[in-house]
Amino acid sequence: MLSGAFSSISKISRIKCADMCLQTSCLSINYHSQNEECQLNTDSPYTNPVIVQEVQDWAIYFLQKDNDWEMVFRAMSNNGLRTADAWMGTPPPPTPVEEGCRLLTTSSTCTSIYRSEHLNTWNSENISEVKLELYKAGVRVVNIRFDGKGSNYIDWFGTNRLIDSGWKTMSKSRLFEHFSIYGFCWRKFYINQSFGGCSNDQGWMVVIDVNLESCSCRYDIQSDRPAFLFAPGEDITRWNNHNYDRADVLAIFIKR
Repeated sequence: MLSGAFSSISKISRIKCADMCLQTSCLSINYHSQNEECQLNTDSPYTNPVIVQEVQDWAIYFLQKDNDWEMVFRAMSNNGLRTADAWMGTPPPPTPVEEGCRLLTTSSTCTSIYRSEHLNTWNSENISEVKLELYKAGVRVVNIRFDGKGSNYIDWFGTNRLIDSGWKTMSKSRLFEHFSIYGFCWRKFYINQSFGGCSNDQGWMVVIDVNLESCSCRYDIQSDRPAFLFAPGEDITRWNNHNYDRADVLAIFIKR
């Protein structure tokens, strides 16, 4: 549930609670099914993920859209599930998923990966922009925005579609050795500048995925796969020096 509800109504169904939310400035609801108690919130897990709390018998429901952005994918680190395969739908994650699989924190239970059906209809979704975000302890630490017009669910993630990011040094004019979902070995969602021997590998972000073709550099050896690694400063990091940080959640959004 979210803390800080602005209104509370007793003895009301979940559907009516949700209808009330849609008619106000509410962005999410807390609902207690046994007591039939409804709480309306002005925040959502998108706008303020830090205030999400796991409370027994309470559930949170919220709009998947926030400021025209819609979450279409959410993966979590250290759960043994293949991030890239789930994005590709080979095989697709099971549905439905727990509510925690749609949150930008790891405070609620999630044993799967959230993959929206919109990935299967990407070409007809009239997507204008795509963004990838990484979160650590509920705080956004990576934000990369792409031009989604005329894209498909694979080629949106590339140099030629880059709009901006939180790294001041990342731009279309910068040299990229790798910038793709497929990446190299088990390095997926791989954005790398230099490549050629472990000590020369420098880049911005990489997902060290699960049970794929082996790479032999020190930073490939991660016990908590998948591992979402990113450069913590404003420029590239040298991966093999372990001068990187780790995120808990990887989320991808689309805007129409």
